[in-house]
This record gives sequence, C-alpha cells and structure tokens, in this order.
Amino acid sequence: MENKFTFYVGLNDKDSKIQEISIIEAYKMVEKTINKYTDGCTIFEAKGIYKHQDGSVVYENTLRIEVLFINDEEAHAIVDEIKLKLNQESIAVSKELVISELW
Repeated sequence: MENKFTFYVGLNDKDSKIQEISIIEAYKMVEKTINKYTDGCTIFEAKGIYKHQDGSVVYENTLRIEVLFINDEEAHAIVDEIKLKLNQESIAVSKELVISELW
C-alpha cells in the first residue's frame, strides 16, 4: 500500500481575497515545489468555495494536485511551501492508502 495525497489549493490571496497569481504561474510554483519531494504529480483545474476565518465566503480557481509515493513529512513540507508561495491561509489535504505501482 502506498500513500496518495490530494492537495486542494485555492488561488485567491488570503489577504486580498482575489487571485493575484495566474493559474499558469501557480502551476509552475506548484510543480517546482512538488519536484523537490517526488518525481511528479497530476494537477487538475477546479472551482472551489472557501470560507475564510473571518466568515466571508469566497469562490476561487483551485488546483487539485494528486501525489503518490511520498510520506507525511514530505506532504507537510509541500503544504508549507505552497502556502508561503501562494499566500494561502490553508490547504485542504486528503490522504488515502492505495495500491499503486509503476508498470
């Protein structure tokens, strides 16, 4: 069994609550971060809804990033870096144990 992490990264800035970095630039930042910890990932564009800590609801472009073959420490490091680079309040993370191998 292997870990599969899915990260849900909204692209709105946590302070301005608007998207300040293009989707393409966000992809590049995420790719650079992920590649420090593993050989690759799958990235999907999505639309997300997020409630900020102040209670305001925001609709935003979101990156859904699936990563295999990393551990919890690497996942936490990825989240910490992406939060800093994209000025995010939080990133939702889903972890599953899956049967996966490279053929």
